[in-house]
Amino acid sequence: MSKIKVLHIHTLPVISGSGINTFLTMDRLDKDKYEVEFACKPGGKLIELVRERGIVFRPVNHFVMLVSPFNDLAALFELIFILRRNKYDIVHTHNSKAGFIGRLAAKIAGITIIVHTIHGFAFHDFEKPPRQKLFILLEKLAACFADKLITVSRSLKDWGLSLGIGKENQYVTIYDGIEIDKFNSGFNIEKKKQELGIEPEDFVIGVVSKLWEGKGHGCIIKAAKMVAVKIPRVKFIFVGEGYLRQKLEELTKRSGLDKHIIFAGFRSDIPEITSTFDVAILVSLFEGLGRVLLEAMAAAKVVIATKIGGIVDIVDDGQTGILIKPEDHQALAEAIVKLLLDDDLRIKMGQAGRRKIDTKFSAKTMVNRIDEVYRELVVKKAFPRRSARR
Repeated sequence: MSKIKVLHIHTLPVISGSGINTFLTMDRLDKDKYEVEFACKPGGKLIELVRERGIVFRPVNHFVMLVSPFNDLAALFELIFILRRNKYDIVHTHNSKAGFIGRLAAKIAGITIIVHTIHGFAFHDFEKPPRQKLFILLEKLAACFADKLITVSRSLKDWGLSLGIGKENQYVTIYDGIEIDKFNSGFNIEKKKQELGIEPEDFVIGVVSKLWEGKGHGCIIKAAKMVAVKIPRVKFIFVGEGYLRQKLEELTKRSGLDKHIIFAGFRSDIPEITSTFDVAILVSLFEGLGRVLLEAMAAAKVVIATKIGGIVDIVDDGQTGILIKPEDHQALAEAIVKLLLDDDLRIKMGQAGRRKIDTKFSAKTMVNRIDEVYRELVVKKAFPRRSARR
């Protein structure tokens, strides 16, 4: 039998939780069974990674992050053309924008199997009601086009079903997978700190996240001002790029935190940087799971995160980390100070987190589970077109 041809569709070419999830899936699927290609907006770091691994890239030039009727319609036609020309067996979409347009294009193009991974919804509890209702309606419609809906956490599945998005039998939960071994190797922490401009005796608070709205950087800066008063030898390192960088750098200067906050930009050495952290933070307004928390826990680092979305699936409050309400900078500051002043507690929680990161959260397990979904659907659909190729 010829290989199963799969197209993964992702909105933006950025290194993010969904981007790495998609890349690892494409890269680790059995090359003897699958022929995998990737469609996305061109020009970013994710595309460089994909091309380095020899994965065929199909540009979707009109993909944009925000709602744009002209660009979205143009992207739909681009995808329909790609799908009809290259005759895929499976289309696997990611993100809300690529998820809606990609599933619609796949349906129009007559694709046999359509799978969508919900890494997180395009709305959250802090969203304005009209926008929230619009996106829920679009998710309900797009769910009708999918054979399977993969969620990266149980909480996402429960939330989707509670909103009437899809049916119970469409859902399967497959946790985000990380390359665990990369985060528990021995690194020269002192050398990495020096490279980052951090003194050996400084405490390090790590924030690995895109500099986008909803990721809580403003809240962190407010908390940092409170923490720096009580613990002067503290450095907050923001790892990641995004359209908010200039605004956040200006806020940092106005807050008098130039000596306490480092903007490291995009980095390819995340395991090494994570090894320098004393505490890892993720205080988003919503997260499907929060793979950076998994990475920090794999490195035996205690975490502080918001009690939302899939984060509650992986962080045990008071055991592997501390959970706080979104946008509560005072609670964040208090949690940071508590952990930095108690070495034993910080180390104990970090080690507990490391024990929790077992094979369930490995990239290998994630890809194996996705392979099972594909194979189940291939058998179910019987592939009349593929039969003709035998």
